[in-house]
Amino acid sequence: MTQQAIETLAMTPASVVPILTMTALPFYQQETPVARLINGLAVLILIMLIGLCLGALLAVLAALLPAAGRRSQAALLRSPWRAFFIGLANYLFLGGISLILLNTEVRPLALVGVIIAAALISITLIGLTGLVTLTGERLAALRSRETSPFSHLVWGTVTVTLAGLLPFIGWFLLAPVLLMVSFGAAVLAWRNRKHKEA
Repeated sequence: MTQQAIETLAMTPASVVPILTMTALPFYQQETPVARLINGLAVLILIMLIGLCLGALLAVLAALLPAAGRRSQAALLRSPWRAFFIGLANYLFLGGISLILLNTEVRPLALVGVIIAAALISITLIGLTGLVTLTGERLAALRSRETSPFSHLVWGTVTVTLAGLLPFIGWFLLAPVLLMVSFGAAVLAWRNRKHKEA
């Protein structure tokens, strides 16, 4: 470092010195190939763990709420487009309200936003149980083999999760559509149950 650069740093405010020092070191933040490989493996392991946790959660919901899963599956078979538009409307409306409330600094309003988001996720997961089971049943039908309901749930979860992880198409198209359809199917299942009870 030249004498002029040293004098410049000496006359610069202390808050700016770290920025100038990092600028003077062009290789300061470069990642090595080994670091990139480690980061990629970490992301892959994280995705696998999330998939396993999702499968376990759906298995628990299928075991504890089997009737809700079956009703959601029936709603998907009966009116998939209606389920999609119900999910779309609720995600836009309730999801937008939740995001607005979560970005406020008023804690009670932020708590309401958390509750709305939790309700959206919970209802979506109930509908998603029916969707992955239906996917597993259709896959078993393609193989022309008799399989258990647990196998339907496992293979449906694996297939839907991997499809949703497909870059761009899965992230921005398939996954949002499946989540909205699942939410709408759960809502339709609940409404059909109310009509039957009435």
